Amino acid sequence: MIRYFFDIITDGEVAPDEEGLFLPDIEAARCEASLSLTEIARDSFRSAKWAERMTVSVRTGDGPVCEAAFHWKSTALH
Repeated sequence: MIRYFFDIITDGEVAPDEEGLFLPDIEAARCEASLSLTEIARDSFRSAKWAERMTVSVRTGDGPVCEAAFHWKSTALH
């Protein structure tokens, strides 16, 4: 098992993950990052202050391995 850290970046502000999670492989880490990002985005839109850009950056002790990103843009069509 490998320890993966999931740093959350919201509109440029970084909240580093100090604990991490032990997961069997990178695919499990990618899945966890995607699920976490979905929950973060949902919570953001339900709050009074929502973020335009959100990223979950995944790293191990050796460095970055992947990331899941969300960018919201709302444009008037008229």
